[in-house]
Amino acid sequence: METPLISIVMVNYNQEDYLKESIDSVIAQTYQNWELIIVDDGSTDASVEIIKSYEDSRIRPIFLKKNRHICYATNLGLSHICGEYVARLDSDDVWCEKKLEKQMNFFENHPKAEVCFTKLDLIDENGNNVNRKLSDLYALYNTRQENRKNWIRFFFFLGNSLIQSTMMFKRTLLEEVGGFNLSYMQTHDFDFFIRLIKKTDFYFLEEPLIKYRRTESQNSSLHPEKDRRLFNEYMNIRFHFFEEFPRDLFIETFQEYFVNKESYSEEELKCEQAFLLLKCIGWSELNPVLGTMAFEQLFREEKMVRLLEERYNFTPKDYYEINGRKQFYSLELKNDIEEKQEEIARLKKENADQKKHIEALLRLKDDQQNHIRKIENSMSWKVTEPLRNVKKILSRH
Repeated sequence: METPLISIVMVNYNQEDYLKESIDSVIAQTYQNWELIIVDDGSTDASVEIIKSYEDSRIRPIFLKKNRHICYATNLGLSHICGEYVARLDSDDVWCEKKLEKQMNFFENHPKAEVCFTKLDLIDENGNNVNRKLSDLYALYNTRQENRKNWIRFFFFLGNSLIQSTMMFKRTLLEEVGGFNLSYMQTHDFDFFIRLIKKTDFYFLEEPLIKYRRTESQNSSLHPEKDRRLFNEYMNIRFHFFEEFPRDLFIETFQEYFVNKESYSEEELKCEQAFLLLKCIGWSELNPVLGTMAFEQLFREEKMVRLLEERYNFTPKDYYEINGRKQFYSLELKNDIEEKQEEIARLKKENADQKKHIEALLRLKDDQQNHIRKIENSMSWKVTEPLRNVKKILSRH
């Protein structure tokens, strides 16, 4: 019996230092019925020559003349797949040799599974294990939610913790959820995961089967524009979070957060979604802007105005109060505030130190003046006064 074909899509852009190791990790797989579609996204380094050096007929390269970015290149690769299963591999990551075999065994033993992720190890530029050095990231990427409902909540309130290089899924899901959204550069995988979780449950093979590379150049402090873009994309994804969301799944997932626990109609659920969007980051009110946008849409319909007041005790006056608050609170703003607070604390300490120094000088001045007065009032000072006067007269000549 022939084993199912796995289509692997790899997008590469200027990863000459890691590309060969990544491709070699595919060739070394114990599961051999695969095709590797490499989309080189207009690289200007030696990537093209590295890709062309392989003569394996299972490797199908596509060379773009100019850089089009990750989503365009990924969708192009997905349009060429022939396999029953699909896997993604970033061109700087490395698969363990049994990665595909173990995931295919998992699918065989779990017929209902359509998506399977694995655990991972973290490596640096030189391939060294940095699980301990980057322990917070390691824990985040290997953290699991209890069920589908909790994954959806995690995505909505917190964000993403999954890595696409660990994932394999059935090709039929692409027909249901579509490809990657060109609007997203840094969170394209997160948006894709959200669309997947609305359609099917996630399964996990709890074994580290990939080496996920984290380099010093990825430090966000070196690229503040990446932090801004990440935040903006996250907010946009959340704004569209409830689109094409199955009603029963939405109620099951978020009912305990409902303002009115009995909400069920389409109109009532739209109200609940607006309330959720007010607190879509960590269940806090730091970024109510998405909720205010949703309420603005609801207030355009008189029936929704009445519904909000009757069922939720929420009126336009409440909306005005919310709209008077600060609407945006990003990680960048948080960091700026912390820096300013540190600067204020430093200046306060300097001011306190200078005040103490001035007070010490004033005390010294008082001590010296007291000492002078004591000398002037002493008997010896009065007895020697004529001699001091003579000295003054002589010093003039």
